[in-house]
Amino acid sequence: MTETNDFIVPPRRWAEIGGIADNLRHKLGLAEEPRVPVIEIIERVLDQRLGLVRFEVGSKQEMGRAEGYTCPNGDFIMLREDVYVGVCAGEGRPRFTAAHELGHWAMHTNIPLARARRGDGTPSFRLAEPQANQFAAEFLMPECFIDALDDEDDLIQRFGVSWEAARNRLRYLHKNGRL
Repeated sequence: MTETNDFIVPPRRWAEIGGIADNLRHKLGLAEEPRVPVIEIIERVLDQRLGLVRFEVGSKQEMGRAEGYTCPNGDFIMLREDVYVGVCAGEGRPRFTAAHELGHWAMHTNIPLARARRGDGTPSFRLAEPQANQFAAEFLMPECFIDALDDEDDLIQRFGVSWEAARNRLRYLHKNGRL
């Protein structure tokens, strides 16, 4: 039996995803802020103030290994309780998880989803999880606040992300000739 681990979604270029993240930052009045308060955006702005999405915290028992979940029709974003505690404490990995779920909400609400099978050859630009990861990286670490002399520690301090997220972002920007 082949394990299912992702969904096929409409293709998006990484630059397009960066534009979606930048547009959301702009609409929220955060275009000039290096560090965004991602949980406040989801919980206080999108849920409590605007009523665009319901934010929920799920128990470890109900969520199991899933750190977050976004309803495919955009009704709610749920974070597992330990992830919520971590993001509220400003921890990098939980902040990335919250931004990842925000990416699903922003890009994958009310679109047809088809299951992808591990190793079926579906390119990453057609998969929901890599798209949401790219959104989280772009949303939390906009290129305009990064320069060629930055290292992982600079990004960790500036953006409140994990070392792994900072490393991946720098690798992506260098690989694509953007730094």
